Amino acid sequence: MLKIFLCDDDPFFLSLESDLITRCIRRNRLPAEVAGMARTLSEAAAFLENNPGEYLVFLDLDFGGGQPNGIDISFALKRGGSRVRTVFTTNHQELAMEVLKSGAEPFGFLEKGADMEQLSVNLLRYIRMALNTLESSRPGEDRPSVILSTGCGEQVRIDIPDILYLEAEKNLSHGITYHTVNGSQLTIISTLDAEAQRLGEGFLRVHRSYLAAQKHILALREGYLLLSNRDEIPCSVRMRKEVSRMLEHL
Repeated sequence: MLKIFLCDDDPFFLSLESDLITRCIRRNRLPAEVAGMARTLSEAAAFLENNPGEYLVFLDLDFGGGQPNGIDISFALKRGGSRVRTVFTTNHQELAMEVLKSGAEPFGFLEKGADMEQLSVNLLRYIRMALNTLESSRPGEDRPSVILSTGCGEQVRIDIPDILYLEAEKNLSHGITYHTVNGSQLTIISTLDAEAQRLGEGFLRVHRSYLAAQKHILALREGYLLLSNRDEIPCSVRMRKEVSRMLEHL
């Protein structure tokens, strides 16, 4: 179960953020929950001290004059003993550079000013990213995987939860490229039909040239699928209704 913690001095945005995250979790049936909320550093520190663990934290950057800012709070939370992955929320994107310069190691950035649909998509993206990271970091657990044979006679193992999508290459006969969450790509000689059968449930043939992992599909926009890493891949007209139904009922 992924624990999510929210910290923002704006009670309206804090409530809105919590509601949107809860809806995303329920709609997509994700193993996550909003475990706590705070409006100040002292409230946040007290909560995590009493409830130690591993958290995805959505943290405001600007807490107003005289208050510790989000960078200060992120360092304080890390010193508290809990393992936190921090997504900084702000209306001022220019402050992102200050975060990077500080060495705060952000998990990401979230624009508060986005419309509700875009905000929900971004929240869902970070929740899924955190779930993937959490799953990858668990020691001693066997993850479902596939062994791929490269053209060099070598074999490479790829964990199935890390696969974003497969793409049929236009300039290589029977060339199929695997794209993963860490940005790597591996091309093998096969067909999408054969790889779909090998990967099993959880993958959807969204286009004659693309096979996508359902859990990494965030939205369908103007004929393209937005994936959890922000890549966009085409979705055929024939598949758009099925994909829309899948997004509604995941």
